[in-house]
Amino acid sequence: MGKSNLYVEYLIGDLESFVITQKEEVNSLINKKKELSLNDSVVIFDRFSKSLKKTTNLIKHVNEVEDAHLLKHITLITSETLAWILFTLPVVETNIPVFMDDLTVKNKHIVDVIGELLLQFEDILDKPVKMKEIESEILNQINDISMTISTLSEMIKKGSLPN
Repeated sequence: MGKSNLYVEYLIGDLESFVITQKEEVNSLINKKKELSLNDSVVIFDRFSKSLKKTTNLIKHVNEVEDAHLLKHITLITSETLAWILFTLPVVETNIPVFMDDLTVKNKHIVDVIGELLLQFEDILDKPVKMKEIESEILNQINDISMTISTLSEMIKKGSLPN
């Protein structure tokens, strides 16, 4: 195992740990309340944003990995992160000051973009080496999703400040 694989394994572990703890916190927040506050939504979108930044950082190192098992692990944790966001968004959407229809990534609804990306990852699981072939495309898509969520998070933060 090379030095770069150790770093990639560290990034995988960091992302896994982050997503697990954030899922628990967000689910706890959602389950405790009948209705989420604007500040709760800010917290959730910040968690989404941070997890996508960690995912992007991991994907940037895909071409350094030769081990198919490690590529599969990258695919799985990335899929899990995206799926968490995809399935949590509808719960949060009712409490944000932006209509979900306005959440678009390159003229496509964010849910559709995430869903298409998850389907792509499903294909990659059978042949993890494909991840290296489309790394830049995946990186761009995840970065676009991240930028949309980050922008939304900033809008919500500004909207929640008292005048």
